[in-house]
This record gives sequence, structure tokens and C-alpha cells, in this order.
Amino acid sequence: MKDIKGNWSGEITGTNNANVFLEIKQEKNNLKGITRINDPTNGVAIYSFTGVIDNNDLTLKMNLDPRTQLSQQGKHGTVTLHGTLVDEVTIEGTWSSTIGTGGYIVVKNTQKKRTSNIEEARKNRSQVFISYSHKDEQYLERLRIHLKPLEKEGIINVWDDTKIKVGDKWKEEILKALSESAIAILIISADFMNSDFITENELPIILEKAEKEGTRILPVILSPCRFLRDRHLSQFQSLNAPDNPVLEMPVIGQEAIWDKLSNVIEDELGT
Repeated sequence: MKDIKGNWSGEITGTNNANVFLEIKQEKNNLKGITRINDPTNGVAIYSFTGVIDNNDLTLKMNLDPRTQLSQQGKHGTVTLHGTLVDEVTIEGTWSSTIGTGGYIVVKNTQKKRTSNIEEARKNRSQVFISYSHKDEQYLERLRIHLKPLEKEGIINVWDDTKIKVGDKWKEEILKALSESAIAILIISADFMNSDFITENELPIILEKAEKEGTRILPVILSPCRFLRDRHLSQFQSLNAPDNPVLEMPVIGQEAIWDKLSNVIEDELGT
């Protein structure tokens, strides 16, 4: 039986063109989970789904989740997805809805190693790279506090640009740090997106390392910004929904996000 549980991301095309993220849970051939569709026209819609997988073929029935804003209720119908697992990390298929929309879908598993080369590249790496705007430095500090116990236990090493010393060649230091990192955390805000240093220097290196060496990218949405409209970043599933940024959360909710991120990292690198 094929194992497809985990996080998948990709896009739908047709009457609607949008980024789509699936969180799939599996028990034998039965599937369930959550789908998030980030449509630039109709906004974010969240679906709960159930389904089955038979050999390489799967069918999902998606119903609008109560967490979707009421203003979106009339813009989305019940969706049926018919897909085929074309390889261990790719699902392709078609989708249709009860309101007459439909088209094609392609998603890829964001957790499984794509090739043995990538698996080898990530082997024995325990460093976590953090990319952030200096205007958001106080939130870097909160994250570092939550990651400190993992550092003390020797599970991870944390790297951010505060470790670049005066006189260091910053690009070489970033390349070296990323080559040793299994995970790259992006603290995304309007200031992050506005930073020429990040978008022109740091981010291209991060994306290249993700593609060629399997560095896992974990975006955290700090404030409302154009994350969903960025063709490079929007392919990665964020830790929190883009319409629920950290700065709109109460303090206890913010702490829960940093703890959730720490837990994801511990699960991935602590074994």
C-alpha cells in the first residue's frame, strides 16, 4: 500500500489558478486531512477532506471548513479531486466543484527526499539557518529562546547573520552556513519582503540550496505581506496560515507558534 501521509504543496489550474497545500493523514487506504487553497482572486479557503487510495489512484471529497471566512462561503463549492501518484513525491490529477469550476492539480510531497543525492546531502546536518529582517529582531530573539533547549541538548546548531563578524565575507559565510543547514527558517513580514539584502542576496541562495541539497524551508508569517503573491515563496507551506500572522495573535498564541516551530525541528532532527 502506498504511503502518502504528510504535507503536499503545488497548484491548481483551470477555472481557478491558485496555490494549494494538503496535510494528509492516512490509516491503511483511508485518507483524511486539511486542504488550504490560496486563491489570489477569492482569498484563502480551508477544506476538510476524506478519501481513499487504491494502488496509485486516490479520490478526495473536500468540504468547506468552518474556519473559512463567511464572506468566502459563496465562492467555493464542495470539491472532488481525482489524482494519481505518478512517483513517490508527485500527485497529478483533476478537480471539480459543485459550483461548476474545475481543472488540473499537481502537488509534491514537501517532506520526502526527492532523490538519494538529496538524502545524502542532508545526512548528518543539524544546523538551522534563520533568515529575518533586522526590523523584526525582537522576534528572532523569542525564537532563539525556544530553540535554546535543543541547542543545549546538542540536537541542533542555530545560525543567523549575527554570527557574521566584522571583516568576514558575508556571502561566503552565508553559503557555508546554508551548506551545513538541514532547515532554513524564514521569519516573513513586509520588512522581510522589502529587504534588498534578503531578496537579492540571501533568499536566492536559500532557494537554490532547497532545490539542490534538500534544505527544508519553514516560513513563519509574522505580519500581513505579499507572501501568497510571491511565486517563489508561496510554493512552501507556512507554519501558520498567511491570514493568521503572528502579530495578530495574543502573546500566548505567539509563544505557541514558536513552540510549534521548535517541535517541528525537534521531530525532524532529533532522531
